[in-house]
Amino acid sequence: MMARPGRLPREEQTLPPNIQRALAARASGSNWNDAAEVGNITPANLRKWRKHPDAAGYLQECVLHNIEDANAYIADHAPALAARLVELGLDRNTRPYAAIQAISESFKILSTNIADRENREELKTIKAALDRLEGVNTVDIYAESES
Repeated sequence: MMARPGRLPREEQTLPPNIQRALAARASGSNWNDAAEVGNITPANLRKWRKHPDAAGYLQECVLHNIEDANAYIADHAPALAARLVELGLDRNTRPYAAIQAISESFKILSTNIADRENREELKTIKAALDRLEGVNTVDIYAESES
């Protein structure tokens, strides 16, 4: 379908704000009809915008932002979650299958954290060796955040 005279074809336009809002709603779990409603457009029109060269990248960016938000929320509540997990695992009134799952998850988390720490230490050693070989200082973003 051709664009109206004097109007750029959809593929050559930037994603309008209402389309961005609709795509963000889709990335947050809305179906296409609900996402179209957020953008105040028809579902058919949103599906056409979905084919825009920037739409897939924008959707992916929204999904990654949602994942970062979820990770931050979980990290903020990690101490309470860990306490509850241990409480479930140790509670004699917890059903055995649930206690086994809670205990297993606790050990998985512990194991992962130990492995991550060891990997960070190994990475520091490798970076130091590279620095000595290249005579350059590399920046370790993890080391700065741990201090």
